[in-house]
Amino acid sequence: MHGFRQAVPPAETAAPQPHGPDTGDRSQPWTRPVDEALRLLGSGAGGLSAAEAQVRVDETAAHVLDAHRRTGALHLLARQFLNPTLLILLGATVLAGVLGELVDATIIVAIIAVSGLLGFWHERGADRAMASLLHLVRSEVSVLRDGEPQDVPIAEVVPGDVVLVSAGDLVPGDALVLDSRQLLADESVLTGETFPAEKRAGVSAAESRPSERSNMLFLGTHVSSGSGRLLVVSTGRETELGRVAGSLTHRRPPTGFERGMTAFGLLLTRAMALLVVAIFAVNVLLQRPFIDSALFSLALAVGLTPQLLPAIVSLSLSEGAREMARQRVIVRRLDAIEDFGSMDVLCLDKTGTVTDGEIRVSSVTDVGGAPSAMVERLAHLNAAFQVGLANPIDASILARSRVDVSGAVRLDELPYDFGRKRLSVLVTDPALGADPVLVTKGSVAAVLDVCSQVEDGHGAEVPLAARRSEIDALYTALSSEGTRVLAVASRTLAGRTNVDPVDEAGLTLHGFVSFADPVKEDGAAMVRALEDHGISVRMLTGDNRYVAAHVAAEVGLDLGGAMTGRDVAALDDLALGRAARDVRVFSELDPLHKERIVRALRRDGHVAGYLGDGINDAPALRAADVGISVDTAVTVAKQAASIVLLDKDLGVLLDGVLQGRRTFANTMKYLHVTTSANFGNMLSMAAAAVVLPFLPLLAGQILLVNLLTDLPGMTIATDAVDASALERPQQWDVRQIRRYMLVFGALSSVFDVTMFLMLRLAFHAQATEFRSAWFLGSILTEVGVLFALRTRVPIYRSRPSRLLVLSSLLTVVATVVLPFTPAASMLGLVVLPAELVGLVVAVALSYVVCTEVVKVRFWQASESAPKVTTGLSHW
Repeated sequence: MHGFRQAVPPAETAAPQPHGPDTGDRSQPWTRPVDEALRLLGSGAGGLSAAEAQVRVDETAAHVLDAHRRTGALHLLARQFLNPTLLILLGATVLAGVLGELVDATIIVAIIAVSGLLGFWHERGADRAMASLLHLVRSEVSVLRDGEPQDVPIAEVVPGDVVLVSAGDLVPGDALVLDSRQLLADESVLTGETFPAEKRAGVSAAESRPSERSNMLFLGTHVSSGSGRLLVVSTGRETELGRVAGSLTHRRPPTGFERGMTAFGLLLTRAMALLVVAIFAVNVLLQRPFIDSALFSLALAVGLTPQLLPAIVSLSLSEGAREMARQRVIVRRLDAIEDFGSMDVLCLDKTGTVTDGEIRVSSVTDVGGAPSAMVERLAHLNAAFQVGLANPIDASILARSRVDVSGAVRLDELPYDFGRKRLSVLVTDPALGADPVLVTKGSVAAVLDVCSQVEDGHGAEVPLAARRSEIDALYTALSSEGTRVLAVASRTLAGRTNVDPVDEAGLTLHGFVSFADPVKEDGAAMVRALEDHGISVRMLTGDNRYVAAHVAAEVGLDLGGAMTGRDVAALDDLALGRAARDVRVFSELDPLHKERIVRALRRDGHVAGYLGDGINDAPALRAADVGISVDTAVTVAKQAASIVLLDKDLGVLLDGVLQGRRTFANTMKYLHVTTSANFGNMLSMAAAAVVLPFLPLLAGQILLVNLLTDLPGMTIATDAVDASALERPQQWDVRQIRRYMLVFGALSSVFDVTMFLMLRLAFHAQATEFRSAWFLGSILTEVGVLFALRTRVPIYRSRPSRLLVLSSLLTVVATVVLPFTPAASMLGLVVLPAELVGLVVAVALSYVVCTEVVKVRFWQASESAPKVTTGLSHW
């Protein structure tokens, strides 16, 4: 898999295995010669033995830094009870027990414990499900074990391992360079530097900063070009990245989902603080028992808060992740599902997404357009003897060519990088003469920059300028057919056995190799399907403008205002944001251009996704709201992405987007229903507390209502979603949640007040009977209204999931049966007469019918109201 393996001398890979690490000082490894570092780590040129590596894996397991860090069971359990309001309620409950209210205190603590355990159970299950999914797309690196290269997961790399790296590989730990060839590392994640740093064996000064240590590579960075052998000196938390991991995490901008949750939390906190303080003050003024008033007010605060929200959100997201996995879409970060559903712009490269991705050579010609055996031989030599990043371009050349290069010998190489945009190998080949020849292949513009002459069709060399117009015309014609064109050139370097970048000068251009990658049969249909679902498709490609225009025309992308990398570079960020609004095709881009375009789209208010699989895509993948890659991508691209497609297909991607919208819609159902119902109950009890001579519900009863009505919410992730909710991207709208809470909360209060007026005036219900009736009514109305509010269409036109129906029935049955159980007396509940039960059921049914009517009006008004950008989904 890694070309560098070919460059490891047999004598080194067969080096004897040392016995255990030296106990000497291993600090500041960058100041030590390679031999000393190998000795201190108990390693050798052939790496560790498999047995020793396993011992070290066990020893360093606790220090691993993982993209998905599993939360410990005790920490997860404790987190269920760390809500400040809940802690205050627990404190007040303990005080009540000390003062003699032991039964009430026990009931409250038991209900809180059950609620917390339910949350723990569901979150723990979600965490385990996520971990199992990540195993499907785990990243590996090539290491020497027992002198032989083998691929191991990055988390199993240990100090003392000798790692083989080439372009696109992640660095699995802080490591010293043993040897290298044109090795460049992108360290922007650690140092902030935009351009790659050159790495080579040697010694750095003790006081040097990480960015100045040219003999070291660091965990979390990646190889942008070249190849090398590295000695891992530290892993996980012992690395430079590990030491600053906290600050790096702190700097990560929150996702749109996180910002929405924060704004929602602030909304609830304001409502809770205002009502709780007011209710407590009123009860004190009415000279009710202080402890009862405090417990009642705090229980109301907990009742207003969707206490199981974290568990239900985790459950909804993990269920969404499992469903997406069934559709061959793997989620690497759970909260990315919400952003996936909110995505309204998708930026993608053309290769393998709108095209087949099966690149093949379509022509090999000289500068006049005639077939050329010389160009074919040179291209074959270049592809066969480069040992950097394996790529489909070289694979297609070797698959087509029947050139015999058995007598040729590879001497040296200048690996491809995104600055030079060319790759050169130094070879000796009897067919080309006795002297070494530098063979260069790359983008036409990049190769022409280092050519001074051109070989005509008769083998003669003429000045490049004399044929430049003819060359440009041929290049344009080939590109306009949708083929990618690379130039091939050479230069004789007599007596040389190695090569430097300065040798790429004065070359002779021989001709071109063209590659076809036809547009997929359903490419245009899939782009149209994405657009129909509210996702604007933008093509960002490094190919030239002619190829981009040809492909864009075939898939139906508007070419009006198309931009090139040169156009992008000429604009500042603000101007680029304005210009990018209506541009659908960007061509001739480098990695920095792609990143700037994605950031510009985000600043302009879009939720931007980026689909890429190459080294040059990593910056844009990190910059996007949703980075999307494929399982066959280079390691750094896969690690930078939050969504990984097991098939590089826009149909699979669209299925994933729709699943993201389903997950988002179901999360919003729970928030809408629970907050409006809880807010309505709180208003009702606030009003009842003022006019009644007793508290309308006891603290334990309030908490039990909250717990029982949350049980159906646990199955909301399985609910069906209306087709209308999948048509367009969905985003957090806290203003709408607030309106929803006020409208339907107030409606709920109207029926609650109606019920307690009838209970007092018509049935003269006293405290225990009143509370029992209202306990039953609260649960029946909230469960009933769940089926009305879970959909925007009439209730009979939207079928709920079986699990939702079953959990709701079980909740109702438990509520009805509870007064007949021994627990009823402890909870302060009694069996109600039939007429009172009839009243409660009649009010609940009336409430559901009225909610159906108001629901239609509410959504009609919402859809016709001017849309206000809240900024919650963008950073």
